[in-house]
Amino acid sequence: MSTAVFGCRFIPGTRIPTFTLAGFVRYPFSKFLIITIVSVLLWVWVAFQIGFSARAFFADHLVLAIISLFGAIGTVRFLIKNLRDEWPRRAFLHAWRKWASFEFWPPWLFYLPIVPRYIFLSLKYRSFVLPFYANPFLEHAGLIGESKWDIFKYLLQDQFSLRTRLVKNGSGQFGEIMSLVQSKEFYFPFIVKPDKGQRGFAVRIIHDPAELENYLAVADFDLILQEFCDWNFEAGVFYYRMPDESHGKIFSITDKQFPWIVGDGEKKLGQLILEDRRARIIAPTYFERFHGKLDTIPAAGEKVVLSTCGNHCQGAIFKNGLALNSPELLNSVETVVSQIPDFYFGRLDIRYHTPGELLGGQAFKIVEINGAGSEATHIWDPATTLAEAYRVLYAQWGILFEIGSQVKQRHLIRYEFNFLKFVNEVFKLSKQEKKLAVSS
Repeated sequence: MSTAVFGCRFIPGTRIPTFTLAGFVRYPFSKFLIITIVSVLLWVWVAFQIGFSARAFFADHLVLAIISLFGAIGTVRFLIKNLRDEWPRRAFLHAWRKWASFEFWPPWLFYLPIVPRYIFLSLKYRSFVLPFYANPFLEHAGLIGESKWDIFKYLLQDQFSLRTRLVKNGSGQFGEIMSLVQSKEFYFPFIVKPDKGQRGFAVRIIHDPAELENYLAVADFDLILQEFCDWNFEAGVFYYRMPDESHGKIFSITDKQFPWIVGDGEKKLGQLILEDRRARIIAPTYFERFHGKLDTIPAAGEKVVLSTCGNHCQGAIFKNGLALNSPELLNSVETVVSQIPDFYFGRLDIRYHTPGELLGGQAFKIVEINGAGSEATHIWDPATTLAEAYRVLYAQWGILFEIGSQVKQRHLIRYEFNFLKFVNEVFKLSKQEKKLAVSS
């Protein structure tokens, strides 16, 4: 009992039970008092020595002290955000699972091995900026910060295009969009997204004027308004063509699947999400989306779709879809991209009715076309190994450098690369994404 009385001073949450037990077993009070005083004095002395040593250390390492202070503040804010409410707290318990699959690794970690590949290709081609010339009619070749409208404006009359409009930033955005709805050019629901954005951030399905107002309250940028296509399937078709060739190739196809769960009439929606082996890994994303509905109980057999946007960061499941490739699909893709001046490298995100119709190169709609910043997203298929993912990305970057080299040799460059402008664009997008992540 003496060991327990002494040790409880150093173990949070054990003092009251230990003290109560000491009274219950009639532990001698004088002995209890002496041990308690000794343990308190020892605890205070240890705490004081730690503080004294920390002060001496940080006094000699001011930069480290400042970093530690901001780190502590960030940690406290993170814990408050994730632990103060029930569902975020329960989701936090599964946060470690992200590290078990590279599909969910943070970008800075996953893309680290691409750096030596980029350096190698830069030395091989004697230029660090060739990727920024791969699509000469797009600023930065579409590597980052490109305008979606600068690509889509060439396809407004194409049979495969969705109805799309550019809405400039300003106080009149809401009125302009509502006038398009009232004139029956657009109908609820529709899609809104930033004209300049990355990885599916801020892509939203708007169902009514109230949702639109809430979105525009934080959307201080030009945005794309697009009709909502409710076709069942979505794919990402990665296409490239060498400037000295008349026909291109399909490098990759990603079959995008929309995750869903089935109710049992007993468990809450939040619990069903946490019990799904994949959904629980990105539970915070779903919890934000279904905020206010997590305590509802779906009926037995009721299907709840967790995501209807084909973006990985919003929960879509990516599968290797090369089985959907066909000469007919390639012909249709080339018909589309041929309308975009000197478009050599990028990915078409499309919705389609059935796999058979897609194989036939018909009955699909273009959601978005991305430039040089595209990647072969089928690598996020859970069946893909890490080694295979890097093999694909290494090949992709090799193609991008070769296209940039040919563009430069043929004097097709329209935008000269401006490093400061590029860096500024990166910071603007990062700031925008953080703001939207907080408000979403």
